[in-house]
Amino acid sequence: MRRLLSFALALLLLAALPAAALAEGYAVTIATAEDFIRFAKSCTRESYSLGRRFVLAGDVDLSGLDCEPVPYFAGSFDGDGHWISGFSFAGEGSRQGLFRQIGPGGSVENLCVRGEVLPGGSQEYIGGLAGVNEGALSNCRFEGEVHGIRNVGGLVGHNGASGSIKNCRFTGTLQGEHGVGGVAGRNDGLLLDCESRGEVNARDFATQGEVHFDLASLSQNDFVDLSDIAGVAGENTGTVQGCSSAMQVGYSFLGYNVGGIVGKNSGFVTGCRNSGSVIGRRDVGGVVGQSIPYAAWNFNSEELQRLRDAVSYLQYLLGRTNQHVQDGRDSAAVQIEHMRTYADDATEALDALLRVGVDNSGTDPATGQPTPPEWDSISTEVSDLNEAMANLYAGGQALADTAETTAGALAKDLQDISNQMGYILNLVMALLDSGQNLYSRRDLSLEEAYEHSEGAVADSSNSGSVRAEAKAGGVVGNVGFEIAFDAEDMLQASQRLGTRAEQLLFAAIRGCDSSGSVTARTDCAGGIAGSMDLGAVVDCVGAGSIVSQRGDCVGAVVGSSQGSVARCWARGSLEGRRYVGGAAGKGGDVLDCRCWIHIERGAEYLGQTAGWAEGTVRGNLYVAEDPEGVDGVSRVGAAEGLSEEEFLALEGLPEGFDRVTVRFLVGEQTIETLELPYGGTVEELPQVERRSGATWSWDQSEPGRFYCDTVMTGSFYAPSSSIASGEPIPLFLAEGAFYDDQLLYVTPYEPTDAPQNLLAAYTVTVSHYEGELKLRMRSASDVQLYRVGDEGALLPLAFTVDGQYLVFNLPNGGRVLSVGRQLPGVQSVPRQIPLWPLAAGGGGLAALALLLLLRRRKKRRSAAK
Repeated sequence: MRRLLSFALALLLLAALPAAALAEGYAVTIATAEDFIRFAKSCTRESYSLGRRFVLAGDVDLSGLDCEPVPYFAGSFDGDGHWISGFSFAGEGSRQGLFRQIGPGGSVENLCVRGEVLPGGSQEYIGGLAGVNEGALSNCRFEGEVHGIRNVGGLVGHNGASGSIKNCRFTGTLQGEHGVGGVAGRNDGLLLDCESRGEVNARDFATQGEVHFDLASLSQNDFVDLSDIAGVAGENTGTVQGCSSAMQVGYSFLGYNVGGIVGKNSGFVTGCRNSGSVIGRRDVGGVVGQSIPYAAWNFNSEELQRLRDAVSYLQYLLGRTNQHVQDGRDSAAVQIEHMRTYADDATEALDALLRVGVDNSGTDPATGQPTPPEWDSISTEVSDLNEAMANLYAGGQALADTAETTAGALAKDLQDISNQMGYILNLVMALLDSGQNLYSRRDLSLEEAYEHSEGAVADSSNSGSVRAEAKAGGVVGNVGFEIAFDAEDMLQASQRLGTRAEQLLFAAIRGCDSSGSVTARTDCAGGIAGSMDLGAVVDCVGAGSIVSQRGDCVGAVVGSSQGSVARCWARGSLEGRRYVGGAAGKGGDVLDCRCWIHIERGAEYLGQTAGWAEGTVRGNLYVAEDPEGVDGVSRVGAAEGLSEEEFLALEGLPEGFDRVTVRFLVGEQTIETLELPYGGTVEELPQVERRSGATWSWDQSEPGRFYCDTVMTGSFYAPSSSIASGEPIPLFLAEGAFYDDQLLYVTPYEPTDAPQNLLAAYTVTVSHYEGELKLRMRSASDVQLYRVGDEGALLPLAFTVDGQYLVFNLPNGGRVLSVGRQLPGVQSVPRQIPLWPLAAGGGGLAALALLLLLRRRKKRRSAAK
């Protein structure tokens, strides 16, 4: 009995303990909405969650409840596959989501959330699951709507360098301005095997001023400032691996650095797949919008060392002179001491410059370009050096004046100092103004294509459509450096960066493929890359429809390249103005590429291998069609044509390269898929049943030949309520449900035994129509209507009067006669058949000829009488 009482007392004591006390070493269970609200409030203290495990025991509905986000989480949260639904946040602030911040030691797994995060205020670091993640997210999902301004993600606003997001999914609507991604707005860590579905910035944006699209009158304030928008990560400096997106990304001709997977990339993107449409203004790609090259910096110290030695000798001269003026010449001594200080400053600046610049891969967060710390150091030390030089020069002038009153050794010292200053100034001028570079520049992208991950896009594919104003690519829109304030690339930054610097550069697109259509309104459309200021595209396959609507540089692999295109395969249909080609529209080096393309439109610089190439062209093969090779010329060992059979026998031919797929899409349903030979045609378009009285029409009624995988779409259209005959003021109107392919035909009719007071007679037909017609005929109301029945009998036809029209029913293809009412003692009204073009949609001349014939017959009858 005593044991039983002791056990009961222990249970009572345990029940009286708070949940936190029970949590020591055990999992804390969250079973209700009230439990979660208490949990969220307790997480204002890091110590509450640090090292503890929390488990969601069932689905939780937060609808209508006052639930604030979890402020800071440092423990382990296991959702156990359950849902937290009804979460809604609309307050002001940043770092907002279900969890505001997950710390470096925190983890959230197996959690499903449905809700909305729509904050006001600064709106930075906004995500469905977390504003900021420095820990680990795995097997989680968020469904709903997320809005913000900067660093906005469907799951996480900012995934830090220590953060990882694995096997997670976002489904819903996302909207933001800078750094917007379906999984993470900005990723500095790891995104692995994540998915996104829905739309990102696919709706119109409210703008503060008028938006212009005329590049001829371009200014920096003319465009909506949206940047770094993507289906997975808006900006990536870490690793995005094995992720997929079916998001509709972007709004027509708005936004820079827009990508199906990553908007702006200076990290590593590998093994990713995009199937959604991607739309933006500039630097738009099916996988990556803009890829920033990785840069390592080599420093050349020869000229600086010579300058340093000269300044050191000047220090020696100044020290010797100082000894000579210790005899009490205070004025000169003070001047010399100041100059020694200035010389020390110059020496320190030069030593700092010599220490700068072995290697760096940093990125300036303000500009997005790889700016090594040397630039900051160089800028500071060069400024200090300039100031010290100016001070030394001024001091030298003052000492020169003093020299006039100084004799002997002091005069010689001052002369030596003056000579040395002249020598130093000559070195400075030679270094800074003679055109010699402090640095060199070398692109290692081709020779080391598989040796680096930074600045690389690898083993990724795109099947979605890509549209932009300029620089649109099936995989990457643009490869090059970027200056944030020069979004329109008016400064052509990539051409200027490095002209005073030697850089070791790396930017590679390797093992990627794209079958999606790419359309640029102006320049630079490419099946793999739209534009490349440097770098290499290696072992890629471009197989889409590539179009520049009114610009230049169109390529099945690269539109415009100053780098290298090597070992790539090109197939598809190309349209542009100038510089249109298979491996490159306008290229640098083009090496060992294989092309089978159809140039649908082009004016000059056209070729199966390249429209034009400035660099080395070697080992390229293509199916021999006009225009051949490079700019229409086949060159031995450079670009040579083969027969179709020889080409298809080449080693390494991609699977299905000689076939194209045509998919017929009605709404979101594929009703038929055809596989055709390259350049094949569709004999008959699939028929689609009417829905709710609406008829389906394919966008291309005669699609022609197919040179790439194509999705055929169309739309249902509802019938119109009436159709009219073709006169300016219709003679006849038919009421009912009619489609575009149905026409109302009205032709004159001459009865065999016509009434003496016949005014007019017509045959009325609606094409492709069954049943009785409801007609309106323009006529005076004092008439009698008849229709022609079996064996030509005239049958009275009932009608009503509506303004100028008589309304009656008539079988389709029937004949109607209008007879004037004859009053007693009044002569019969002569027949008058109107001389209108009576057939809607054509036949006017035939009707006119028939009317003239009828008039001549009437005259002959009158003469006979």
